[in-house]
Amino acid sequence: MSPPQARIAAALSLGTLLLAAVLLASQLILDLRRVQQLETDLAELHDVRYGLLNASLWVERLSGLLARKIDTFELTDENRPALKRNIEIALDRILVEVERYLRQRNAGGGNFWERLGGAFRQGVQDFLVDFTELRAQVPAYAEAILDEFERPEARAQLKAQLLAAVDGAAAATFTATDFSAYRAVLARHGCADAAACEPGLRAEADALQARARSFSAGVLLAVAGMFLVAWRERPHLQPEVMAMLTAGALVLLAGGVVTPMIDVEARISELRFMLLGEPIVFTDQVLYFQSKSILDVVRVLVETRAWDMILVAVLITLFSLVFPSFKVLAGFVYYLDWRGLRTNCFVYFFALRSGKWSMADVLVVAMLMAYVGFSGLVESQVAAMAGSGRGVDVITTNGTALQLGFYLFLAFVLASLVLSSLLEARVGKRVS
Repeated sequence: MSPPQARIAAALSLGTLLLAAVLLASQLILDLRRVQQLETDLAELHDVRYGLLNASLWVERLSGLLARKIDTFELTDENRPALKRNIEIALDRILVEVERYLRQRNAGGGNFWERLGGAFRQGVQDFLVDFTELRAQVPAYAEAILDEFERPEARAQLKAQLLAAVDGAAAATFTATDFSAYRAVLARHGCADAAACEPGLRAEADALQARARSFSAGVLLAVAGMFLVAWRERPHLQPEVMAMLTAGALVLLAGGVVTPMIDVEARISELRFMLLGEPIVFTDQVLYFQSKSILDVVRVLVETRAWDMILVAVLITLFSLVFPSFKVLAGFVYYLDWRGLRTNCFVYFFALRSGKWSMADVLVVAMLMAYVGFSGLVESQVAAMAGSGRGVDVITTNGTALQLGFYLFLAFVLASLVLSSLLEARVGKRVS
């Protein structure tokens, strides 16, 4: 094959690979953003605020538990003596307190006439009410109370009063849980409740995640193929080849900064304990979940409207997006020497001197260390939670994981290093 034909064949191969990378990356970004939304919605539906930390749910479960206990309670020969004794103790204490209160009131301080009146009232009281005799009748009163409790009407009244007391205490003590975000998720997906929403959302997220992994592999293979073809012909690369390599690197950068890099999740898979002889179980309680891309982090920082957070957002944008993009583009302009711009200070700086300023490789290492740190922190905390309860069984899950965006950004860093090597080879040839 003649050199012109080989050049055309290489350009066609690279163009085909670049087109495949662009199409796959476009669909990959859409799929991963959709997965991010679905995972966030699923985490919201199972947030611990609506389950384990929801006072209304606790009141509902406690009320149901009390109602069942009252409905199923039976007086038997085994439990009747103990119950009777407890009632006797309570009644005796009540009588003692009533007698003490009356004597203190009648013996209260004051002038002579007030003390005389108190002594008179105490005498009348002692004549009419014999507390010793009342306390002697406590066992009979206890029997009467137990007999009354066996009546269905009495049980119904007791149950209603207990449930009303629980509801009143909860209303006076706890703030109502805000379900606006929960209802927004249900409305967005047209579901009646979390149980109806979850299977469809989970199935869609899993399918899209599987397809995204295939697309990301296709993007990486396509760009790697482009660099492999170009590397064999260094340093005699044609301008169109360098242009397509630059475009391939930018495709990786776009995928890396737009799609999530890391998911941080802590979840209680199951919490189980016994209350009044019955099991109380909470499952799939999300303590914390965040899935963010670099651009998502920048947006969150800017929305805080705090100058220090905005400064951090600007720095992240510069070092993860602006500098890497300018470096790759300036390298192409310098390689091509388009309109003599190789001597331009701006092009020269970004092409040959901006490596230590872009710090894209440092960001990759930082993300990797952040993953290790988050994973270790979440793992230790959920393990401590699982082992801290007595009589409470807790199964926790650490869902912290690196996402495809991290690997795309890592691939961009490697691609930019290869472009730098090609540029250095070009510069070395020009010098020689």
